[in-house]
Amino acid sequence: MTQTRNAPKLKATGFYNVSMTKTLTAAPIVVPEAVRRKAGLRRGDKVQFKVSGRSITIAPETESGEDYPRETVTRIIKDAKKSPSSRRELAALDAELAAYGAKQAKKVGIKERDIVQVIHESRARRRAS
Repeated sequence: MTQTRNAPKLKATGFYNVSMTKTLTAAPIVVPEAVRRKAGLRRGDKVQFKVSGRSITIAPETESGEDYPRETVTRIIKDAKKSPSSRRELAALDAELAAYGAKQAKKVGIKERDIVQVIHESRARRRAS
């Protein structure tokens, strides 16, 4: 790989701008540490490549729906209808989910001011696929 100076500015998806040019050879593509950190990518994470024209988008690999098969979801819904949760149980679950979400957001570096942008980008990716 070779690197050139005074390269045109490339905008990475998200909140981080990168200025570089790489000539591809047989060597792997290296994503700069600052970009990986902003994207919340860690060593060993699986990523997917999406190609649109001459643009390549690198995104974390989405989990398959196999984690929650339709039968499991249907069973959970039936169980919830048989014995609905009390307001106290729902409030406790809501607090638990909020704490989990805050922990995950902190882990990947999402700030409260970034939420609208993250939602917008997520919906755009979903529409594009």
